[in-house]
Amino acid sequence: MPDERKIPACKECREKKLRCVFEKDDCCVRCTRLGKQCLIPEAKRRERKARLRGRVEHLESTYSEILALLRRNGNTESSPAATASSQQHPPSALQSPLQRTSFLSGSGGPQSSLPAVIGSDMLSLDECDALLNTYREMSRSVHPFVLLPQSCRAAPLIEERPMLAQAIFIVTSWQNPARQAALRSIFLRDLSEKYFMRSERSFDLLQALIVYFGWCHFYTHSFPSGAFRMASTLVTMAMELGITQSPLTVTQHEVLMNSNSIYPQSNEGTPSKFWNFEARRAFIATFIISTFCCFTFRKSNLLPQTPYLHECAKSLAADPQYPSDMLLAPWIKTMALAEQVTQTFDHGSRERVGELNDERTQLLVTTLSKQVEELRANLPPKSPDTAIMYNQCQCIIAFIHEVGLYGLSLGKTPSVTRIALIYECHTASMKVLSENVELSLEEMSQWGVMEWRQLNLCVMLSARSSIILDSTCYTVESSHRATWLQKCLDTLCQRINELHLMSVGGSSSQAQKQDHFFKRIATDWTNIKTCYQNCVQRNQIHQQQQQQQQQTPMTTVQQRLPLPPPPPPLPPQQQQPQAPFVFPSAEFPFDFDVFNDTYWYGMGEGDVAGLNIASGWGMV
Repeated sequence: MPDERKIPACKECREKKLRCVFEKDDCCVRCTRLGKQCLIPEAKRRERKARLRGRVEHLESTYSEILALLRRNGNTESSPAATASSQQHPPSALQSPLQRTSFLSGSGGPQSSLPAVIGSDMLSLDECDALLNTYREMSRSVHPFVLLPQSCRAAPLIEERPMLAQAIFIVTSWQNPARQAALRSIFLRDLSEKYFMRSERSFDLLQALIVYFGWCHFYTHSFPSGAFRMASTLVTMAMELGITQSPLTVTQHEVLMNSNSIYPQSNEGTPSKFWNFEARRAFIATFIISTFCCFTFRKSNLLPQTPYLHECAKSLAADPQYPSDMLLAPWIKTMALAEQVTQTFDHGSRERVGELNDERTQLLVTTLSKQVEELRANLPPKSPDTAIMYNQCQCIIAFIHEVGLYGLSLGKTPSVTRIALIYECHTASMKVLSENVELSLEEMSQWGVMEWRQLNLCVMLSARSSIILDSTCYTVESSHRATWLQKCLDTLCQRINELHLMSVGGSSSQAQKQDHFFKRIATDWTNIKTCYQNCVQRNQIHQQQQQQQQQTPMTTVQQRLPLPPPPPPLPPQQQQPQAPFVFPSAEFPFDFDVFNDTYWYGMGEGDVAGLNIASGWGMV
């Protein structure tokens, strides 16, 4: 038996994958039985494979030499005009490790149509520089994910990152609708050609989509369909570029970022754990946008949070380039809390409301609110740059207590626990409205889509919670609450109308004809204000009737009489001409759900036909 193992299998047995047993020295049992020639193949000596690490190092060094040669040739063969332009606007204007971001297909193919527009009557180079300054102010605290240093000029930005430049010019041209529409047409055409036709994946495209999404309320007519597509594209591109995890090698980072200055010089050549500053901000922005769309459209999160995400945020806070880098870590926690609230309560779900009683709901609300308070306590001191985070925390508190507004039965007075939840929801949402009313028109004009949707949520929550609280008992506090809410709504409607007029170039005729986000939300808030005023008037009349009944001596016969009929309608001169609602009788104060099916950030878009509002409550 030991001798049989030393003889290799013959060719026939090896091909059939059978055991080869030799009966004789020159022929196996199977070949003898079949009468075939038994051939033993020659034994080949296995060659030891070369070390993989050595080959990788050789390729990396070769790649670095090629890049250096290309840069040297590009500098020596540049034209005099290009040389003069580079002297006027140095290539290092961005002052960051990221310079020329291309991946897979970065240099070949047709060029962007944007350079043909620059220098024309539509957009001069000086106007481009002015728009960049406007973008710096807009992105400083509202959307601090793609930041430009003060030394960055328009010419090198257009050359190095044409798609990002287009997105910035689109966002900052919101007061010039004609130019914005033309630039948007060019941007969408280039995006379709690069991303879908040529399958290009570049960091330039990723940053452009982040900026384009941040202020998409200026030009998006259908937010539910457009926003989720952009979010899914962002997540897909971030994963394909690899920025959602640590860079594996120096070469991977060099291919994407085209710079190796981020890595410390060492003998081992070990890459850094993180990408550069811009890539980490882009990763965080992708997560925030994905989470925002998650609880806005009730879909699963396309990019769940990971330990590496929090490590990136902590690294930016430990070594910030801008003050906003210190706010990214709490921003991530805020969005994660909002997602947790959505998963815990599933606002508006009748099945979920039936599973949670008042005691369990109060316990969950207390736990989540404590997390928000701890997060707010760890924020930097309140300033114009950090005010957005304090506003978000207050909005999350209102969102947590929103669960108290659902599951109310017809004609049944809520419990004390439920009333407490509704009161806290109203208090938190009114704090958000009060803070935003104090802002200037210029500050609100820089808001992104997420800030406007947060404000829209608080407007709906404050009005709805106030209606329910006033229906239980109308007191002096109710009167003060109604007066303050109406003043806030009046101020906000006035601001939104001014912004709408600015967005159409100051033309009143165009403001009436042209559909715009500001026009739609102004109509929605006006309807909310009208509805609330009608409810307040009805509560006042009902309260007066109850007081009259208490003052009138009642006999036993009178006590057995049925309840009085509903109060008569208001006189024509006191009625609101735009009130589109029909109210039920005053005996059942809770059978009236003003904002039913309208939840987080106007989630009931297109599902509010019963409200008899042509434009709906949604913000599209």
